[in-house]
Amino acid sequence: MGRHAEASGTPLDLRRTAQLTGLTGGVAWVVAFFLPDGGRLQGSVLWVGAVLLTVALFDLGLLLVRSDVLALRVFVALALPTLVWGVFGLVHGSAADPGLVDAVFGAIVGLVSAVRLGQHDGVPRATL
Repeated sequence: MGRHAEASGTPLDLRRTAQLTGLTGGVAWVVAFFLPDGGRLQGSVLWVGAVLLTVALFDLGLLLVRSDVLALRVFVALALPTLVWGVFGLVHGSAADPGLVDAVFGAIVGLVSAVRLGQHDGVPRATL
C-alpha cells in the first residue's frame, strides 16, 4: 500500500502550476470573448486558453489523490479533464451564445484559481 502524499511531501509547485495555468487560461478565455468574432486571434487565444485549462485540470487531478500509487494518480489526472470538458461540451453545444459560455467558464476558473493562489493554508486535505 502506498504512503500518503502528506508523508511523502506533495510538491507545492504542482499546486502553484495548477493555479497559475488555471488563472492564465481563464483570463485568456475572457479576453477572447471581447475579441472580434471569427478572427484568427480569437481562435488562437481560445486554443491557448484551452491548453492551459487542461493542464490546470490535469494538475488538479494529480493533487486529488493523496497516495503514492502512481497509476491511481494518473487515472484521476486524466479523468478529471475528460469529465470537465465533456460537461462543458454539452453546455457549450446547447447554449444560444457559446462565446458567453466560454467567457463565464473562463471567469469562474480564473477567479477560483486567483483565490486559491492567494490562500496559504496548511489544512490537510481528504485522501482517497
